[in-house]
Amino acid sequence: MSKRLIFRFIPLLMVLPGVSYAQQLRRLPLQEAIMLAHKHSNQLSADSLQYRIAQTHVSQASANALPQINLSSSYQRLSNNITPFSISLPSGSFQLNQQILNQSFNAVQLTQLLFSGGKLTYDKQAFKKEAAAAKSDYEKNVLELDHQVTDLWFNLYNATASQKIILANIEALSKKRDDLETFRVQGLVLDNDVLKIELSITNLRSNLADISSLAGSLNYNLCLTTGIDPTTTIEIPDDYLHTLTAIEPLQNYISSALTKRAELKSYKYRSEAAAYRIKAVRADYFPTINLIGNYNYDKPNQRVIPSVDKFNYSAYAGVNLAWRLSSFYTNRTRVSESKLVFTQLNNNLQQTTENIQIEVNTKYLEYKKTLEKITLAQTELEQATENFRVEQNKLNAQTTTPTDFLDANTKMLQSQLNLATAKANVELAYRKLIKSTGETAN
Repeated sequence: MSKRLIFRFIPLLMVLPGVSYAQQLRRLPLQEAIMLAHKHSNQLSADSLQYRIAQTHVSQASANALPQINLSSSYQRLSNNITPFSISLPSGSFQLNQQILNQSFNAVQLTQLLFSGGKLTYDKQAFKKEAAAAKSDYEKNVLELDHQVTDLWFNLYNATASQKIILANIEALSKKRDDLETFRVQGLVLDNDVLKIELSITNLRSNLADISSLAGSLNYNLCLTTGIDPTTTIEIPDDYLHTLTAIEPLQNYISSALTKRAELKSYKYRSEAAAYRIKAVRADYFPTINLIGNYNYDKPNQRVIPSVDKFNYSAYAGVNLAWRLSSFYTNRTRVSESKLVFTQLNNNLQQTTENIQIEVNTKYLEYKKTLEKITLAQTELEQATENFRVEQNKLNAQTTTPTDFLDANTKMLQSQLNLATAKANVELAYRKLIKSTGETAN
C-alpha cells in the first residue's frame, strides 16, 4: 500500500473510535457542569456538615442558659438485723427512732444561672461568629469549585476548537496535495513539492495527536469533577461564548472584592469570635450566682423526728454563690493566649486583604491584556488569510513554490488557532477577574 493511500485512510481511522462511543457523547454547557460539580463534591458536603455542626454549638450555648432540672429517685430495703435504740423510763420504754425497712427518696432539683460575668452570653456570640465563619468557608470552597470547573471547561473548549481547526486544515492540505499530485503526474511539479505538502500534513497530525491527548485528559478530569461517567465524551457547545464585557476601573473590582470575598468575611468573623472569647475568659474572674431550688418526697423524711413510715415532702429555695478566687492568678495565661489568637487573626486578615488586592490587580491586567489580544488576533487572521489567498493563487498559477504556500498556510493556521483560543481566553480571564471579587460570573 502506497504512502499516499495510507494518508487517505488516516482520517477514517481517527473517526472510527468516535463512532463506537457515540452513545456516550454528552453535550455539557458550563452552567450545567458547575451544577453537577456542586452535587458531586464531597468537599462541599463536608463543609456543609461543618457549618451545621457549628450551628449546633450555638444551640448548645443557648441551652446552657436555660434552667437545669435534675430528677433523682431511689428505693432501698434495709435488713432487720439491727435492734432499734430504745430508752427506758420508769413509766416504760420507747424507741428513739422507728425502724423503717422500706425506704424511698425522691427529689427534683432546679438550678438557674443568674450571673456568671457574661460568660454564657460571650460564648454564645463567639459560637455565632464561628458558625458564620464556617458558612463563609463553605462559600469560598463553592467559588473555588466553580473556578476549577470553569477552568477545565474552557481549556477543553480550546482543545476541542484547536482539533477542529487542525482537522479542517489537514483536509484542505490533503486536497491541495491531490492537486499537486495531478501536476506531478503531468510533469508540472517535482516529487519534492508533493513531499513538502505531505510532510506538513504529517506535522499537523502530530500536533493533532498532542492536542487530542490533552483533550482526553481534560475530558476525564471534567467528568470526575462533575460526577459523569469518565468514559463519556463531553461535547462543548460552539455557541456558548458571550459577547465581550467592557472593563471597569480597577478600584471598582478591588472595592467589590474587599466587600464580598469569603476569606475576608471568614477572618473577620473569627476575629470577632476571638474578641468574644477574650471576654468569656475574663468572665472567670467574676463569681457565679445561681438560683437553686429543691423538692423532696421521701419515706421517711429526714426532717421528721421521730421517723414516720410514710411519705412526706420538704422543699427549699435559695441563692448560691461560687467564686474561685484562685482565678485571679491562674486565669492570666488563658487571657494572654486569647489575646494572642485575636492578634494572629487580625494579622492574617491584613495579609489576606493585601493578597486579595494583588490578585484582583493581576486578574484585571490579564483581562485587559486578553481584550487587546483578541483585537490583534482578528487583525492577524485577516492579514494571514489574505496572504494565504495570494500564495494559493500563485501556487495554482505555478508562479510560486510549495514552500511559500505552506509558510502562508502555517501562518493562517496559527492565526486561526490564536483567534479561537483568544475568544475563549478573554471570557475565561473575565470569569477569573469576577471570581477574584468573590462572585461567579453568570
